[in-house]
Amino acid sequence: MPRMNDRERFLRVMRYQEVDRVPLHLVHPWSFTLARWYDEGLPRGVKLNEFLGVTPLKLTNISPNTWLHPAYEPRLIREDEEFVYRYDEFGRTARYFKDHDSMPEWIDFPAKDRESFRRVVDEHYQVDDLDARFGPDWEQRVRDSIDGDGVVLIDGGCYYWTLRSVSGVETASYLLYDAADIVEELFERYFTVVMEGLRRAVKLGARIDVIGFGEDIAYKNGPLMSPEMVRAMIAPRYRKVMDFAHEHGVDLTWHDSDGDMRRLLPIWLECGVNSNAPCEVAAGMVPTELRQQFGRELRIIGGIDKRQIARGRDAIDAEIARNSALIREGGFLPAIDHSISSDISFDSYRYYLDRMQAALRRGL
Repeated sequence: MPRMNDRERFLRVMRYQEVDRVPLHLVHPWSFTLARWYDEGLPRGVKLNEFLGVTPLKLTNISPNTWLHPAYEPRLIREDEEFVYRYDEFGRTARYFKDHDSMPEWIDFPAKDRESFRRVVDEHYQVDDLDARFGPDWEQRVRDSIDGDGVVLIDGGCYYWTLRSVSGVETASYLLYDAADIVEELFERYFTVVMEGLRRAVKLGARIDVIGFGEDIAYKNGPLMSPEMVRAMIAPRYRKVMDFAHEHGVDLTWHDSDGDMRRLLPIWLECGVNSNAPCEVAAGMVPTELRQQFGRELRIIGGIDKRQIARGRDAIDAEIARNSALIREGGFLPAIDHSISSDISFDSYRYYLDRMQAALRRGL
């Protein structure tokens, strides 16, 4: 079999075609994971992947700016002995631990009710000048991607993600009822930017490999937005995006959302959104069970239980073996499910890489 590049490997794996090996998809370690690894033998000042001799799958994002526009101005608010407080580009105030990594604690959001949400949408999600959404180097980035070796991705929508980012989960839940018309307007503005990006990319002759979506719309026990509301408010836009994609020969997606997505996956599949990442095992997103439930139409990205990687070599061998049939079958890009937490030792991570690379080369 001729040697392939990772872009070719990814596309063939996701289409259940034969490959010389499955590409290596890596996620990032937390900063405190790196701090631990420095104490365990990782030299300071080196690039981690270069030091370990691995080349991860490259994703090339050619999306326009689909986020808030104009964004809020990030700034440091204050810090004390235990915490750092920051104001970010979504207008949120967040508190971070100084001595270890964790998700930030969101303290305040700009959208607190219907009136403030209206103001956020009007002042920070402008679509009157779509040219401003495309930076001066955007066309060149698209042209460079055509002959590049990265998997080329363009945004198809992060609708709930944007709502939640400006309001928080609790307020977002109220806004879906109390300000459904403004939510629809925000989603439609986002959709307008998405479609403009797709049209301009196609006009430039872009070779798009996947349509990217990201919602973080679920937690451990299920979705944060009801399936009925998803069908009414998000699915029609997903479907229009994927209809356009199919018309231009794009059949694959990369949908990123934490938590238990199983109640929403049938809706995504109906719309042509045929993937999920990172497939958190702790939330019930077990790759072998997902394949049994949803069949080969669902492509699985991630799904390697980070908790097992932390438990050491025997657990790592068992976790890779558990997924061996899917690696062999295809439609599965294995990776640690989400990020590399600081309970994973440097020895365990190196062992995981060695064993996973061997599995990807063998095809098991």
